[in-house]
Amino acid sequence: VYAPYYDQLRRKIEGRGTRNFPEHNGRKLYGELTMNVTIDAEGRVVEIEIVRGSASAVLDRRALAIVRAAAPFGPFSSAMRSKADQLVITSRFRFTRDEGLETSLSARP
Repeated sequence: VYAPYYDQLRRKIEGRGTRNFPEHNGRKLYGELTMNVTIDAEGRVVEIEIVRGSASAVLDRRALAIVRAAAPFGPFSSAMRSKADQLVITSRFRFTRDEGLETSLSARP
């Protein structure tokens, strides 16, 4: 029920993160972090929490901004709504040397 939604959300975040790759003082920021993103049934971000930060507070802030900028993610399908009114999605973000954002998602309703 959730797989197509997760895939669409992942592609939207990765696209935003790759187009707006994080920089600070003209230098690219690389690293990995994990965050929980809570999304409501309308696809809006309700809350974002860094679970395991990168070594850079600046990169962590940029990652939060990427998720907020990629939202909204679209309303839940009726099948999704019958099971949950919010999703908490744990996302691992990897900002790689090839200037791309790779994400892996797991979720719980």
